[in-house]
Amino acid sequence: MMLPSRRKGALGRLSQLISVALLCSPVAQAQTPAVYDYVVVGSGPGGGVVAVNLAKAGYSVFLIEAGDDNPGRGFGQYTPTVTWDFYVKHYPEGDPRDNTYSHMTWLTPEGRYWVGTTGAPAGSKLLGVYYPRGATLGGSSMINAMVTWLPSDSDWNYHANVTGDDSWRAENMHKIFVKIEKNNYATRGTANHGFDGFFNTNMGSMAQARAGGLTGNRVMTEYAKDFGNTQSMADLLVRDPNEINPQRDQTSSIYGLVTHQYANGNRYSSRDYIQQAVRDRANLTVSMTSLATKVLFDTSGTKCGSQPRATGVEYLFGKSLYAGDNRRTANAKGEKRTVLARREVIVSGGAFNSPQLLLLSGIGNKTELAKFNITVIKDLPGVGQNLMDNQEMPIVGTGSGGNGMAGVAMYKTKHPAHGERDMFLMGGQGFMFRGFWPDNPVRVPTEPRQPYGVSMVKGSSVNNKGWVKLKSADPTETPEINFNHYAPGSEMDLEAMKDTVAWIRKLYGRIGITPVEPPCTKGADANGYCGQEDIDWIHKQTFGHHPTSTCRIGGDNDPGAVLDSKARVRGVSGLRVVDASAFARIPGVFPSVSTFMLSTLISEFMLQELKDGKAVPVCGA
Repeated sequence: MMLPSRRKGALGRLSQLISVALLCSPVAQAQTPAVYDYVVVGSGPGGGVVAVNLAKAGYSVFLIEAGDDNPGRGFGQYTPTVTWDFYVKHYPEGDPRDNTYSHMTWLTPEGRYWVGTTGAPAGSKLLGVYYPRGATLGGSSMINAMVTWLPSDSDWNYHANVTGDDSWRAENMHKIFVKIEKNNYATRGTANHGFDGFFNTNMGSMAQARAGGLTGNRVMTEYAKDFGNTQSMADLLVRDPNEINPQRDQTSSIYGLVTHQYANGNRYSSRDYIQQAVRDRANLTVSMTSLATKVLFDTSGTKCGSQPRATGVEYLFGKSLYAGDNRRTANAKGEKRTVLARREVIVSGGAFNSPQLLLLSGIGNKTELAKFNITVIKDLPGVGQNLMDNQEMPIVGTGSGGNGMAGVAMYKTKHPAHGERDMFLMGGQGFMFRGFWPDNPVRVPTEPRQPYGVSMVKGSSVNNKGWVKLKSADPTETPEINFNHYAPGSEMDLEAMKDTVAWIRKLYGRIGITPVEPPCTKGADANGYCGQEDIDWIHKQTFGHHPTSTCRIGGDNDPGAVLDSKARVRGVSGLRVVDASAFARIPGVFPSVSTFMLSTLISEFMLQELKDGKAVPVCGA
């Protein structure tokens, strides 16, 4: 069945009439595949935003989502209904640091999860480091911590510099943020904020402040002293981290925590944007429980241009078909279906699944593709390489931080990779964020008594030596994922972590908290450092959960670049990647808001190309 361009055809009208609760209803596969202007794979902050923006402009869009619309049980509950379970490695095979992380996940003979490094029941299988990703309508914006923290200006300017495209300059990206934001905490009219967009933001401490004065605990008091903050603590705890001023990226300070939430505190995600578009009768068809398995190409060189042209997507329709879905059954097969794209295919599966889908489709390192007898469409060695993350680790002590709020902070270490503040801090009494493990394990390592934790999230990370590779040509199998922490060339990451450990260790001592992690058996030096013992601990206990850059944007002369500045896959036509995998380098400390901004920018590029007559010609008309 053909769907007319920019008109609401039969399936398009049907998609408008179905209720949001029925979005997961199957879209019937006709004998002849349906044709849409655009096919988008993935409904997270990348694909969800692009799909809606194109549909609102009147183009027919088919949005493929492997999960359903289950809302889950809230933040920190990584149930099979909303997540795919990935088990990753932190270091290459054979590296002595491999498998030394304190919260490795094992599968016991009884089928339960056991968390720790050693001592798992006999017969248990080591799965690896648990790394959940969103697998529901809205993607990982449905399971993340919702932190909305704009990256530094240099992160955006870096994209402009490596591509020569000034659309990526921080000045323009600030305008993008104002355009999409619906601010629920600041006074309307506050500079550099938006109040009429779709992306809801909130600040919990602001609401608390309205109910009564805010006070900080003793750790916050020490932060303020060391940073030289002169504002009152009440003002610091509601300080806007997304204020735009020339000194923002050099300022060490306590801040309020901004999140992507409605005014009532409920989560806002790309799911909401999609559901609102359906209610508003946008030209959008959503196919849930649909696992994309391959991007299709015309390689004739005549029908759709000289380059290989993306013409559609093959997918399997059915529930829980991917190996990362804990509910998957051994005989899960799914129904093979095809949908065609008249204009473009947009891949938005995230930093793990976007490179996997490109590789399965014949785009990647030709040597790696040959191992699995995958026909090479385009030799792009950068696909799946350049995996980046924010390094994270708690600094733990025993004792009381005193009464008052434990806010968040951003500060500049002694080794800032980009010459600007580079470490985000969160914490509190009893707060030790150590990463992730599956729900309901039979065992998790015990914690110290009366613990106080300060958790680091390293910004300006430079390590880009991780990778995502295929294990096989089976699209239902999870890929090989290795973050290759602290690889050569990323020494500044390690030094910044050491700086922060030393500083917090000294701070703890000033207020009567005994430092216990990282351990320092011979005692720290006068500045709080503990030499090789700190290094070894950081290597073992670093984790992360912000993967980016595995299909990175880059310049024309960059052999590792997968995308151009408009997120178009190099060497082929009619194919883009729009999600966190596209970033040339990891943006800031929490990439969610940056991904919403990236997808808005790419949407603008695409719509402008259409307006100017510069879009790829219609294929298959």
